[in-house]
Amino acid sequence: MRPLLALGLPLSLVFAAFTLPGHAAPVQTEHVEAELIAENLSLAAGGDNWLALRIAPEDGWHVYWRNPGDSGLATTLAWTLPAGISAGDLQWPYPHRSALGDIVNYGYGKETLLLVPLTVPADWSGGASVNLQAKAKWLVCKDICIPGSADLSLTLPVTDPGTPQQADPRWRDAFSSTRTQLPQPAPADWKVQFATHGGAGEGDFSLAVKGAHFSAGGAIEFFPYVSDLVKHSAPQRLANSADHGLRISQTLGDYFVKAPAQVDGELVVHDGDSVKAWEIHAQPGTVEPVPQGAAGSALPAAAEAAAPLSLALVLLSALLGGLILNLMPCVFPVLSIKEISLIEARAKVARRQRGHALAYTFGVLATFGGLAGLLLALRGGGMAVGWGFQLQQPVFVAVLAYLFFGMGLSMSGVVQFGTRLMGVGQSLAADNGYRGSFFTGVLAVAVASPCTAPFMGTALGYALGQPAALAMLVFLALGLGLALPFLLIGFFPQLGKLLPRPGAWMETFKQVMAFPLYLSVVWLLWVLGGITDRSGMAVALLGLTLVAFALWLWNRPGRVAGLLKLAALLVALALLSSPQIRTVSAGGGTPAAAKPGSAAIEPWSEQRVTELRAQGRTIFVDMTADWCITCKVNEHVALDTDAVHQVFADQQVAWLQGDWTRADPAITQLLARYGRSGVPLYLVYVKGGDPKVLPQLLTPSIVVDSLKPG
Repeated sequence: MRPLLALGLPLSLVFAAFTLPGHAAPVQTEHVEAELIAENLSLAAGGDNWLALRIAPEDGWHVYWRNPGDSGLATTLAWTLPAGISAGDLQWPYPHRSALGDIVNYGYGKETLLLVPLTVPADWSGGASVNLQAKAKWLVCKDICIPGSADLSLTLPVTDPGTPQQADPRWRDAFSSTRTQLPQPAPADWKVQFATHGGAGEGDFSLAVKGAHFSAGGAIEFFPYVSDLVKHSAPQRLANSADHGLRISQTLGDYFVKAPAQVDGELVVHDGDSVKAWEIHAQPGTVEPVPQGAAGSALPAAAEAAAPLSLALVLLSALLGGLILNLMPCVFPVLSIKEISLIEARAKVARRQRGHALAYTFGVLATFGGLAGLLLALRGGGMAVGWGFQLQQPVFVAVLAYLFFGMGLSMSGVVQFGTRLMGVGQSLAADNGYRGSFFTGVLAVAVASPCTAPFMGTALGYALGQPAALAMLVFLALGLGLALPFLLIGFFPQLGKLLPRPGAWMETFKQVMAFPLYLSVVWLLWVLGGITDRSGMAVALLGLTLVAFALWLWNRPGRVAGLLKLAALLVALALLSSPQIRTVSAGGGTPAAAKPGSAAIEPWSEQRVTELRAQGRTIFVDMTADWCITCKVNEHVALDTDAVHQVFADQQVAWLQGDWTRADPAITQLLARYGRSGVPLYLVYVKGGDPKVLPQLLTPSIVVDSLKPG
């Protein structure tokens, strides 16, 4: 021992090196283990000393950050210290989001160190060692919450000022790792401002960080220190560019009263495997809110961050979704027209077949690109829109009805626009007919939007949360999938041998194919009546009558016939701007009536979901729209069946239905939360638990099996 003393090490520190006095037995409570630990084997008088509350919840349980979020209580530590020694505030690592339904909390689900600075005066004379005591309190939650506490203590030797400190080898790495998770002061060149717009529960809190440059692919989160500023379950909407810096917007909290003088919080930046937190202090300023529906690279609030999707996988999903879209009922009327043109093309040279295939493909891709651009522009302007949004617009629905009706009359032989039939491009086709194929592709996309095929939901949900270039790439992959069958037939003529030979039977086939178009018109009028009312439907029927009259006169000679034809078409077009068609009715959709003995269908709302989950009820959420063909097929094939109705009645399932026939920002927000850009969306909460997301195409067995626990 004397050689060690000769090196100037006090006896107390030598003893500490062998007995590890910094150790105190951890306290095991219900679902949480807690203890006080020290970074070094001794306390330095007049130096830097760091202790920590080590708190380790069981798997599946979590404790809370300084701002717990929508519910919960922050962990606290109350000290009992010798006179002269003082403890600073808890130093919190950046938190993680956890969701239970529509409740979002901030906290820790794994072992965490909450660091505490401890000050021992340089002239310490209170003894060679000190006993530190603290009472820790926390709330630990899973599907239930349990308050917990522990009386903790730690005895450590005290060394003189300037004495080298030795780290405790058991906790060296844990302290080092925790420090990388503590928020760092924001760089001096950052200009951080905030603004609030609107009132509690409806308006927006918006944060702007100018001078900061973040990776476009990284996820960014903002955690405010105060709990009543924002609605934590609302998604954070992000705009991030090198030119304009970072903006984050989130719905104001339900208990928000007025804007504070300063907003403090943490900005957590995820860049691949690297995560860094910055502590920011925002001053009031002018900040434009990020538009509704824009998710940017912010993590969704109502769920833990999912692993990022591979772009290749998303593009493959989009391609498969577009390919399957050819089999969906909404596309059939137009594809039947294209099939006629393919049969006609069998007698043509390969070069002509390839030309028609490319023209059709270009029509599909151009329309998908235009639709994607319009959708992204509307979202950038603050509108909450998604896949099929154009069918929420009554004028578009009426125009589509006019178009289908005119095509049907042409295919029935009422009018002939030209010598060959090349889809909707009959009157647009040039001598070589390529424009006809192009406009058939345009129409195929226009009528595909009522359908959502498997794989499409994931791809489109991903696309609408990405920068414009990536979103456009996903939309074009979807379009390529839709055009792929005809593209393959054009470039591999041997596949065309699977089609029947052209002949006189084609005229009969063409006339028969008019009737799916007439049925589509009936469906479009029904959709229009749901968006507007019966007056809107009546005005559209009047317009269709005028279209029929004009087409009846189309090939008749004489100036009078020409004037009447022109007048009829002009009046039909003028009716599209009438108030009866342009005005969207304020009422929401009426949930379908349930069969006797089954659970009644209620209108969906976030509040109703929360109430039912608190009661422990099993909930089936059905997001639908009148114009969604996939939704109607699911209703007929799966939901409106005796087996499903009986199970719903036996298990007292609460069936909540949301109607997206008209634009509804609340439903759009829910769709975005689950990575969807359109309906259908089906969620199942078994006995009030976390939601399960069902496939977009249902069977009775899928619905029944989803109601089982686990």
